[in-house]
Amino acid sequence: MPSLVGFFSDLKSVLGLGALKRVGRKVLDDDCLGLAGQLAYFFLLSLFPFLMFLVALAGFAMDDPESILRTLAESLRGFLPSDAVGLLVNYIDRTLRGATSGVLFFGVLAVFWSGWAAADAIIKATNRAYDLQETRPLWKLGGLSILMILGFTLLVAALALVVFGPQVGRYVLRLTGAVEVFVIFWGALRWALAFVAVTFALSVLYYVAPNADLSFKWITPGGLVATVLMGISSVGLNVYVADFGRYGQIYGSLGAVIVLMLWLYVTGLALLVGAEMNAVLTRLAEERKGVELVRPET
Repeated sequence: MPSLVGFFSDLKSVLGLGALKRVGRKVLDDDCLGLAGQLAYFFLLSLFPFLMFLVALAGFAMDDPESILRTLAESLRGFLPSDAVGLLVNYIDRTLRGATSGVLFFGVLAVFWSGWAAADAIIKATNRAYDLQETRPLWKLGGLSILMILGFTLLVAALALVVFGPQVGRYVLRLTGAVEVFVIFWGALRWALAFVAVTFALSVLYYVAPNADLSFKWITPGGLVATVLMGISSVGLNVYVADFGRYGQIYGSLGAVIVLMLWLYVTGLALLVGAEMNAVLTRLAEERKGVELVRPET
């Protein structure tokens, strides 16, 4: 209970007008707008090899992982712009279904290479948020990159819980004989679990990424705000692209790629804003207590 009270106290303080102005200045001073573009580039490079990685990984447990992945991609309509969803679905249908085991193997290698680059960009951004220099050895940074890739895999599993939640609920209903109300309750619970999973994943990311000796918190204000911003920006971008954007007319066949890149950009920016909020919250606590709370890892 004390930790929950502390969380709401931290959230209230960082959402104050003065703190929000400070976060805005930090976002601009640390060039988060430019760093978000760098993240979007590396996210795009790692996305398609990552899909190969998922197919190769899921192939150990199921006969047709491409169909599951296609269902996941199509379920993102309404959250992700339709052009971007179509791009992912076409890639799954035309590329992954015909990929040989050798191609999947090189896809796994590619995801670790590009994922390392994306993770390195996140590490640099969080270090900049806390005004820190990177001093950790290369082997440790490599291990963190692998953990981030595996963590993203768990996020996809959380998304699968949302997508296939109705089937899971009906299966549990048949298995246990639970009342029909369970299915309705489960419909809301699976979305709440996915939200908590994303928020928790961001909290872990904000803990391990910076070169700082920070205390771990299960849910941070920055992680919660970043999750909300990702949802709002994704829905807003989807509406904008559907009703106002004419990317196909401007970029031609590259329109879907541009839309996907834009979505990755706003997602990366939300991630960086959350990191900046946590950093500002820590600095406010230092000023209030008169002690140094952020120290480089030793």
